[in-house]
Amino acid sequence: MKKRERMRKDGNVVFFPNIEKRLFEKGLDFIEKKQFREAIPYFEEAKELDSENSDIWFALVLAYYESGALEKAKEYTEEMLRIGIGEYFQTVDMLIMVLVQLQEYNRVVHTIEVLLEEPEVPVEKYEHFRRLLDFSRRMVDAVEEQLNETEYEKESKQMAPQSLNLFHPKDEKELLLQVGNLAYQNIQPVLEEIFSYLQSNQGQPFIKTMLLHVLKEHQYHEQVTVTKLNSSMAVIPKDLYDLRDHQQKLEISKILADQLEQENPTLLEQAISLIDRHLFILYPFHYPTDDTRALAAAYHILVLMFFAQDYSIDQMSKVYHTSELDIETLLRYIQEIEEFSYPII
Repeated sequence: MKKRERMRKDGNVVFFPNIEKRLFEKGLDFIEKKQFREAIPYFEEAKELDSENSDIWFALVLAYYESGALEKAKEYTEEMLRIGIGEYFQTVDMLIMVLVQLQEYNRVVHTIEVLLEEPEVPVEKYEHFRRLLDFSRRMVDAVEEQLNETEYEKESKQMAPQSLNLFHPKDEKELLLQVGNLAYQNIQPVLEEIFSYLQSNQGQPFIKTMLLHVLKEHQYHEQVTVTKLNSSMAVIPKDLYDLRDHQQKLEISKILADQLEQENPTLLEQAISLIDRHLFILYPFHYPTDDTRALAAAYHILVLMFFAQDYSIDQMSKVYHTSELDIETLLRYIQEIEEFSYPII
């Protein structure tokens, strides 16, 4: 007889035939219903009975991941790699996705860099890992900049410099810190330079947004002109809207959540992160459309592209009830913003 095809008795415990298979199938039933927490005990018990079954391990990690128990998902994925359970590159891919969700980007970078040195990386996986590496490196840089800025604010609240050298900065990161610190300083000495930079066709939209926020913090009530992405607008900084209350962002995020919150929360989180970044780049301008469904579809596709996953514009148009042409147009538009934002973020 095959393993556990017969009833056997160890001490006072009776093992019924194929019980681990029944437990696994019961867990899968809960997974299909998206009841991930309920699935965990069944997979755990099945793993105890058949500790070498990679399908059980993968299902268990998925259940922990989708239920939000990310540390547990990471622990089990690491254990799979340690003892050699499952297909190696699939397991590493799963670990990376958990680390991304935990925002452990330094470790993601290290893991992928080591991985890409191995000659056995499947061709179809190489581009996927490379995109994840690029994405994680950008996130590491963004986190480091945020930490540096926080330290800079603590250490320095001195008078603003006589010039920011906005048009010819020696060091871009230093400029970001200087501009961010203006919220706590006397900005009178650099006001004219700020106005000139805001209305110029040159300059980084990201820095211009920061300068507008500085003026808003200082309740500046005179009209200023801001030029970005070939458009100009006259604004009164103190009256500018708060990005957290941006109506288009709220609508797009809700549409995406309806599609991704249960199916793939990681994609949802990354899509909303992109929306936040792009609206910061555009501020105080808006998307060139009111079609939030087409925008949601475009962002859905963009994050799929980042993770090297397949997509169909035709299918997306049906899911989001909007036209393929509008999706394609807006996808090109947000890709241009994303490329434009790379030097800063």
